Amino acid sequence: MKKMNCFINIGLIFNLIFILLNRFGGTDFLSEFIKGICVGLGIGLILFGSFVGSKGIEKIRKSKKKIFSKVL
Repeated sequence: MKKMNCFINIGLIFNLIFILLNRFGGTDFLSEFIKGICVGLGIGLILFGSFVGSKGIEKIRKSKKKIFSKVL
């Protein structure tokens, strides 16, 4: 089995923080805001990590360089 990349690991950590806050956290506005940020970052990083794992990071780097060279 292939090793998980760092984006997926960090995404899972954010989702774990959300689950712990959901179980033990309060219901005030700030904790709800933090829970929303944790869920969004967690899911986003997991999806990005799976995309990078399937396509490879070099393809993304080349496209970023191409876009920045056009802009600058």
